[in-house]
Amino acid sequence: MNYLEAQNYIEEKSRLGIVPGLTQVKELLRRLGNPQDACRTLHIAGTNGKGSIFAFVQESLLAAGYHVGRYISPTILTYLERYQLDRRYMTEDEFAVLLTEVAAVIETMETDGFASPTVFEIETAVALLYFARNHADYVLLECGMGGSQDATNVLAKPEICVFAQISMDHMQFLGDTLTKIATEKAGIIKPYTTVISAPQVPEVSKVLREICEVQHASYIEVNPSDWEVVQMNLDGTEVVDCGTNPDESNMDADMDQRQQPYHIPLLGEHQIANAQTAITVLRTLYIEETAIHKGIAQTVWLGRMTKVAEHPYIYVDGAHNVAAWEYLRTSVEKYFTNRRVIYIIGVLKDKEYEKMVEILAPTMAAAVVITPDTPRGLPKEILAPLIQAQGVPVQLADTSAEALQKAREQAGETGVILVSGSLSFLAEYLQLESGDENNGASR
Repeated sequence: MNYLEAQNYIEEKSRLGIVPGLTQVKELLRRLGNPQDACRTLHIAGTNGKGSIFAFVQESLLAAGYHVGRYISPTILTYLERYQLDRRYMTEDEFAVLLTEVAAVIETMETDGFASPTVFEIETAVALLYFARNHADYVLLECGMGGSQDATNVLAKPEICVFAQISMDHMQFLGDTLTKIATEKAGIIKPYTTVISAPQVPEVSKVLREICEVQHASYIEVNPSDWEVVQMNLDGTEVVDCGTNPDESNMDADMDQRQQPYHIPLLGEHQIANAQTAITVLRTLYIEETAIHKGIAQTVWLGRMTKVAEHPYIYVDGAHNVAAWEYLRTSVEKYFTNRRVIYIIGVLKDKEYEKMVEILAPTMAAAVVITPDTPRGLPKEILAPLIQAQGVPVQLADTSAEALQKAREQAGETGVILVSGSLSFLAEYLQLESGDENNGASR
C-alpha cells in the first residue's frame, strides 16, 4: 500500500476503539519476529511529564553518540511524529512499507481466529519493527494511558522502567483513586529491573515501592531537596546537584561535572523534576556528564510552554488534566507577573473542564474560546459561559486564525497570549506563527 492507503487502513482500524489486553499485540509481535527484544529499551509510564523526561533523555543520548528511537503518543504536528529515529520522523514511504508488512500478518492472524489488534497495538508494532530494523542503540517507549494492559507492555526486561508524575486522569479506564491508577501504571515493572521515578505523592510512592519489592526490582525516586535552583526566568532554569543519591554512589562519574549547573530550557517548575528524573536515568546508564549537560541544555519539546512569537508573547501549552492545569497556573503566576494574559482555550469533553476553569480563571485577563476540531471537542458554547461566570471577559472564535486575531487585539504589544486546554489543536498555532508544517521535525 502507499501512504494514503496506509492512512486509510489506520483510520479503519481506529474504529475498533480501546480493547484492554495484550493477547493480540503479543501474537502480532511474535509473528513479526519479536522486534521488541532487539534493542535496549527504556519504558516510561505516568500521567504528566513522560514526553518531557524522554525529550531530555533523547537529547543526552544523542549527544553521547547513540542511535536513538523514540515512540510518542499523542502527537502534535503530524501523524508520523510518533515514530522518531535520531530525532527525525519516519517518512511516508517507510511507514507505508512497514504497515503493509504488519497488515499482511494481521490478515493471517484473523484467518487463524484471532481478533484484529487495535490501532495503538498496530502502531506500537510498526514502531518496534522500525527501530529493530534500523538497529537503534536505545529505544524510548512511552505508554499510552495505561501500564499493565498498555500495548507497549510487551518487554521481557526493559533496560530501565521510568515513572513520570502520576495523578488522576483517564479514570474511566484506570480507576477512580490514585492507588488504583498507580497500581495499573506500575504493571510495566518487570522482575529484577531498575525503576526510576519522578517525585510522587506518598500514596503513589507506596504503591511503586511495594510492587518493586514484590518484583525484586531496585527503586530510585528523585528527591527534589538534593537539587538547588539558582536561577529561573523566561530563558530557562539553572539547577545544581547538591547531593548524590545513595543508589548512585557506585557510579563512575565526574563529580566536578555533576556539580556544575544544568540549564533546563523547558519552562515551568515541574520541568525541574522532569529534568532531574532524566538525569538520574542517564547516570544509571553511565552516560558521561558532558553529554548529559549538553543534552539537557538543547532539549526542545513542542507544546509544553513553547514560545512561538514575541510582541506580544505567544506561548503554547498542552495542559489537559488537573495536575497539568495546576502546573500551568503556577508557571503563569511565576513568569507573567503584572502582565495581561489572554487565553485561547479549547478542551475535550471527556476532561474535567469545570476544574480547569476553576484552576485557570484567576490568571485570565480575557479568553477566546474555540472548539477543538475533533469528535471529542467540547463545544465552545458550553465552555464559554463557565469561564464568563468567573468574571472573565470571553469571546468565541470559529477558527484558529480568528482566535489569534481576537487575542492579539486584547493583548496589545505588552500582553501574553497563552494557547492551552488540549494537545489536539496546538499544531495550528505553532504553524500559524512558523509558517512551516514541518516545524520541529528535526528537533
